[in-house]
Amino acid sequence: MNEEQISYNPGISFITIGVKNLELMRAFYKEKLGWAAEKDEDGIAFFKMNNGLILALFPEEELAKDIGIANAPIDYKHFSLAINLPSKQEVDSFFEILLLKKISIQKMPESVFWGGYRGYFSDPENNFWEVAYNPFL
Repeated sequence: MNEEQISYNPGISFITIGVKNLELMRAFYKEKLGWAAEKDEDGIAFFKMNNGLILALFPEEELAKDIGIANAPIDYKHFSLAINLPSKQEVDSFFEILLLKKISIQKMPESVFWGGYRGYFSDPENNFWEVAYNPFL
């Protein structure tokens, strides 16, 4: 497979901020800014923006574990960006391109407990990108 065989929409779907105090941050966005939670669950909060982008708040330690860097001495900025694709196959194809281009893969795609499928890569300054298939979106 070569990189010309696969196309994808490079739009950002999610911005996930790793937070020290989830309840404080959730209250700030809900009460101070007046934003309505799209989905409000234990351990994570989602806010849908006007342009369809979703801002997620997730405990920074949990985000580091999710990325696969919980104990790694790496420059971690406490956020990740996400691209959602319409299928697991497209996620796999995306990662094939990353491998062909020798882009740093943090975590190869895998099924996750919430029913989705995702992997992570990083840019040259260690900004982490999640590429995911989310069957609930």
